[in-house]
Amino acid sequence: MNEIWIEKSLNLKFQLGEVTLFSWSSPALVLKKHFTEIPDDPMAPYPPFELFSKTQEVIAIYSHPIAYNMPQLSIMPNAIRYVPSQYNRYWVELRGKFDNYLQKFSSKSRNTLTRKLKKFSKFSEGQIIWREFVHPSEMTEFHRLALKVSAKSYQEKLLGCGLPAGNEFQNNMIKLAEQGLARGYVLFYFDKPIAYIFCPIQDGIVFYEYVGHDPEFQQWSPGTMLQYFAIKNLFEVEELKLFDFTEGEGSHKEFFSTNCKICADIYYFRRTPRNFILILLHRGISSISTNTVKILDRLGLKKRIKKFFRSVS
Repeated sequence: MNEIWIEKSLNLKFQLGEVTLFSWSSPALVLKKHFTEIPDDPMAPYPPFELFSKTQEVIAIYSHPIAYNMPQLSIMPNAIRYVPSQYNRYWVELRGKFDNYLQKFSSKSRNTLTRKLKKFSKFSEGQIIWREFVHPSEMTEFHRLALKVSAKSYQEKLLGCGLPAGNEFQNNMIKLAEQGLARGYVLFYFDKPIAYIFCPIQDGIVFYEYVGHDPEFQQWSPGTMLQYFAIKNLFEVEELKLFDFTEGEGSHKEFFSTNCKICADIYYFRRTPRNFILILLHRGISSISTNTVKILDRLGLKKRIKKFFRSVS
């Protein structure tokens, strides 16, 4: 097995907006390189088609940088290539000083940050309490506090992707912390946790993996507050290279980022009628979802509906 390809389970979600209708799972070969190390040629590195079999039908590359828009569906000699999503992927370069990083913001954006900080400080009677969790002995407490927030967040209630609650995940957090490869952050309103971020670390790259906030406090921008303090803290750690906002777009990612690349999720399926039908079904549902969102956006309803679901979920 080529060392840049690893065996991993693929979970292809069939979604309408942010709601998952159902999913399809299959073993897959996944490229393990970070997207900042991949050239923008979609065929580099060349997929190992020779490893296709009845039990190994998918090759996946997540966040492959691209120089041009790719066709969503292509029939190739060796595979069916499916590109379900193309998007901007954001990250923060952690080199230099935090004060220099702040200069990347326009004066208007810096004023917005300052205003939100003052607003939250006033709300919490002149104090902003947040904590960083790094050491193995701290991870159990972080997990307990973060779960209180996650249970209320839209990530958990609407998307089902909140912080895992099981002992296995907690033990893995502790193991990562023992190697210096985990950081957790929690924002408090007095002694009440209201936002959290959990970040695993690999090769100096900090991944924005689990995040959530209590919707009761949404008007005070707890997620923005904690993101600000987390990035400020990460700039103080010399061995860290960048903060990766991972897949998915969002206004807060664009706001805090220093860099952006257009990327695509690329799947190569073994050429079979079943796989072709599966791709067409996924493509059809995704098209319905995209067109519905566009209509709501044109009607000026997208943000309101999104906000409503996140506040009541």
